[in-house]
Amino acid sequence: MAAAVAVVAAGVAVTAVVIARPGEPPGCDDIRAYQQQYGEIETLGSGPDGVTVLGDSYSAGDTLDDRGHRWTDVLVELDPEVTVTLDAVPFTGYANRGACGPNSFVDRIARAASEGETLIIQGGLNDVFARATTLEAAVDEVFGAADVADAVVVIGPLDVPARDGEVQVDAALRTAAEEHGFVYVSALEWEIPIAEDGVHPTEAGDRRYAERVRDELADARLP
Repeated sequence: MAAAVAVVAAGVAVTAVVIARPGEPPGCDDIRAYQQQYGEIETLGSGPDGVTVLGDSYSAGDTLDDRGHRWTDVLVELDPEVTVTLDAVPFTGYANRGACGPNSFVDRIARAASEGETLIIQGGLNDVFARATTLEAAVDEVFGAADVADAVVVIGPLDVPARDGEVQVDAALRTAAEEHGFVYVSALEWEIPIAEDGVHPTEAGDRRYAERVRDELADARLP
């Protein structure tokens, strides 16, 4: 799991509230303080095409000095026709519930999937340590609940220096996505600049990530 840093939105630091629970990393304070100010679900943009994003720290903009430069915000900038409903929690994945509470994709898919919207499920990097059977069961549960969405796009993990096991996660996600008739996007070959932590994209990397997502949506004729 990647380390969290102080939360900054639109260039303004969010004051952390000391609400950590025993055994939690300090970053949980920052996550909850951010959620208290902006809500667990954020709305980005005001276009007519609804896109819901269920994701991890990549979608949340972890490690960026300004979360307004995360790929989800950049996507709205690139395509003003899109409104993004964002459900992003750092540390989490399909099977990984995170260090700050029960926030796995299994725990959150019911509130993210809805009729009339395109659902993007972005993640998997935090699941590289999960057992194959555990991951497969979690993915099946998430994808089963996602079936209610009009269209589902699954974006797999990047291949980053600080992690191993991305290829196995990518394969599991691809197989399950194809079984459900979802659009699967492998990001293993994406050339995304990565920050010094070896896990998260740089600001330029987030912009490139958004461009790739935009292109994939256009290729799939979505949203």
